[in-house]
Parts: sequence; C-alpha cells; structure tokens
Amino acid sequence: MSLRAVAFDCAGTLVRVRWQPGRFAVDCLRATGWQADEQVARERYERLLAGRWTEYRQVNATRDHEACRAFWAELTRDWLEAIEAPLESLGDVLALADDRLYGPGSSEFEVFDDSIVVLAELKQRGLKLAVISNWDYSLHRVLASLSLSGFFDVVIASLEEGVEKPDPALFRLALERLGVSAEEALHVGDDPLDDVEGARRVGMKALLLDRELSAKSEGVLTSLKDLLEVAQCIA
Repeated sequence: MSLRAVAFDCAGTLVRVRWQPGRFAVDCLRATGWQADEQVARERYERLLAGRWTEYRQVNATRDHEACRAFWAELTRDWLEAIEAPLESLGDVLALADDRLYGPGSSEFEVFDDSIVVLAELKQRGLKLAVISNWDYSLHRVLASLSLSGFFDVVIASLEEGVEKPDPALFRLALERLGVSAEEALHVGDDPLDDVEGARRVGMKALLLDRELSAKSEGVLTSLKDLLEVAQCIA
C-alpha cells in the first residue's frame, strides 16, 4: 500500500528544545534585575510545578488556552512569593517568558536546519503531514512561532488528548484525523520507545532519527534529509 501520510515527533526531531522549567524561570527573573539564589529558586519552582502537574494535565484537557496561561501565571506568582521575590515583578517575568518562548529568535526553541526543506518537499509530493508529540497546549504556538504550522494537516499534543506516546491510542487518533490507514502512514521520531515502538504497535511504519550517528542504517536516519529517499522508496 502506498504512503499517504508522514507524522513527526517535535522535540529532538523537528525542533531543538532547550527549555528547562526551573532554569528558565530563574533566568527570566534575573533579567528583571532581581538576583535569586539559582539552586534554591530553581528547586522551588520545579517542586511547585511537580506538585501541580495533575492539575495542569486537567487544564490542558479542556483545550482552554487562556486557562493554561492562567495556570502558569498563578504558578509564577506563588513561586515569587515562595522565594521572597517582589510580586510586582510578575508582569515583567511573564512578558519576558512569553518573548523568550515564542518571540523572534526564541532562546528556547530552534528549528533544525533540515526540518523546513524536508517538510516542504514532502508537502509538494502531496503527502499529508502531522505532528504527534508528548507536549502541552503550547505545541500549537511553538509551531506557529517557528513558521512550521502551515505544513501540518494535524497537530496532536498529548496533554490535550489525555494520553501520551507510546500509547497506541495517540497514534490511532492521528490516523483518524488524517483519514489514512496505519499501512499508509509513516512516523519519524527520536525515541525508540515513544516513537518507533508506539507507531509500530498500531501497524504504522516507523523510523528512528538519531542525529548523533555518522551513518544511517536500516530503520535509522541521521538527518531528516535521509527521509526523502526513504519515503520515495516506500511510496
């Protein structure tokens, strides 16, 4: 059966991600001019986030992006209070975080050099494209800020769906929304379990992307550009 759709993981596959919650929060606070003890501030932020992660999953499932942003604002406020930082810094910290995450030249997210050229070529070939990522509601905004949204017919963020890779349910959902069978779809990602094993459990073809390798091998790509040849053979 010919190839009709290609799905991608996001972090480590299409986009280089540097974001680390505690470190990022401390960097934004310091940029406002308030110097915090980095280790203490980072640990308290991460502890607060971990303690509210179940709540955050529930908020994501509502697909209410305003509610998700309100969650981060409340978390940041409580964190500032916990480390005895001035609460009047809240607005500046949130504004800096927004710009560093989604603004031009984001310091936290960067498109890999091979992503756009490969996506454009696959799109030109008439293939349907999707993102299947273990990510929160912000996946949509990150893709938009990096000028990637227009390539995709379907974008699936696990926290909005209430299920994460490698659960086959997430891949079945993508297939349903793409309108293709598992035999007509290929998934590419950088995690052997979440991406390769998860996709194969539903009958999809799957390829592992390992950018650290010097040469590709069967089932393993070292660059997304390798995918163009492989997809041509499958099609």
